[in-house]
Amino acid sequence: MEIVKIYSDKKKLIEKKVQVEGWVRFNRPSKNIGFIELTDGTNLHGIQLIYKAENKEIYNTLSSLPLFSSIVISGILKDGKNDIEILVDKVIEKNETEENFPIGKKEHGLEFLRDNAHLRSKTKMFQSIMKIRSTASFAIHEFFNNEGYSLINTPIITGNDAEGAGESFLVSVKDGTFYDKQATLTVSGQLHAECYAQALKKVYTFGPTFRAENSHTTRHASEFWMVEPEASFTDYNEMMDTGWEMLKFIIKKTLDKNKDELEFLQKNNKKNLIEYLTSIVNSKLKKTSYRDAIKILQEAKKSGTKFENSKIEFGIDLATEHEKYLAGIHFKSPVYIYDYPAEIKSFYMYKNEDGTVRGYDLIVPEIGEIIGGSQREDRFDILTKVIKEKKQDLSELEWYINLRKNGYAKSTGYGLGFERMVMLLTGVENIRDVTAFPRTTGKLNF
Repeated sequence: MEIVKIYSDKKKLIEKKVQVEGWVRFNRPSKNIGFIELTDGTNLHGIQLIYKAENKEIYNTLSSLPLFSSIVISGILKDGKNDIEILVDKVIEKNETEENFPIGKKEHGLEFLRDNAHLRSKTKMFQSIMKIRSTASFAIHEFFNNEGYSLINTPIITGNDAEGAGESFLVSVKDGTFYDKQATLTVSGQLHAECYAQALKKVYTFGPTFRAENSHTTRHASEFWMVEPEASFTDYNEMMDTGWEMLKFIIKKTLDKNKDELEFLQKNNKKNLIEYLTSIVNSKLKKTSYRDAIKILQEAKKSGTKFENSKIEFGIDLATEHEKYLAGIHFKSPVYIYDYPAEIKSFYMYKNEDGTVRGYDLIVPEIGEIIGGSQREDRFDILTKVIKEKKQDLSELEWYINLRKNGYAKSTGYGLGFERMVMLLTGVENIRDVTAFPRTTGKLNF
């Protein structure tokens, strides 16, 4: 029986026999009695087992069990001093861990756990993170389903680079003749999603994306998950509102469902985590233009704020420190920045008359950018001209450009970096620690 179900039905089960299976998280034998904290992953704190020396066979079997051994036991559910517990009357199965098992009773440092990624799921830290990640994933699907979006599974293997950055992983076979052109792993499902938004009106993708960017920051990985909605007949102000409502929906679901996990992370990783998340849910949506954001940063610099990237002028690509200042210090809440210079943004963004594009980013305190989106360029001639100016292969994008010749409706979308969303929800500062098996430059151990 699952531990979480024992707790939910405990009034009916007191003084009755139950069978439970799981892993030994803590084992404290003494002369006459021993205690085991057993976890099966269905709740955070597990359940306490009691074994007594008067039953020598059970005592000898359980008292020597190393941590994280797996067992199946039966016993009588008791109403203990602090909570329910099981008095063991039979050990049905057991599988002991090795003597040199690296994970101990105390929480380990995150760097140590990264080196043991195949075992770190056994810690409360990573059980909490992954439970929250699961909740967030289901919340995303629920949100878009409620809003009338259709899920489209866009290709992982593609012949197009949606970002135009040339930082894609190549797909190849031994003789190199599988496809009629060079294939890459996708950096975004956006271009394909646009096709279906032109028929279904509102669609979204949620899947893995890949960037061959030689980056060692705490926010970048070579394999990560993206949520990418796309809606036709929609401008970028409307889509900014959708992104904001989605963000709050995910946070609310996590606050409702993962109280134990959030309290654990608040105690052991980030103080005031719950208060911080609640403040985002209760805050009002804020927006500022890129031009005004530059002015804010220039004023901050004049007032004595030190930036490593100190050359602050119109046309720069905002650094993480700039984003963190704007959201965390100036606005003290998430904020959208919109209308970026065309030179620093992708070819598909709608170009304004002043040389900016209708692109936008949602930045949040302590993390920086979490959503990046734009209204798409719907004018055939201008889109073609921009692609040429950015020296991208026009022939590879012909099918995408030609959408504009076939009843193209105004379209807007964005990408949510899912791991960054989980970082926000958990207070974890490194993307490597919100992914089951992180893929970053230089390492492929698991």
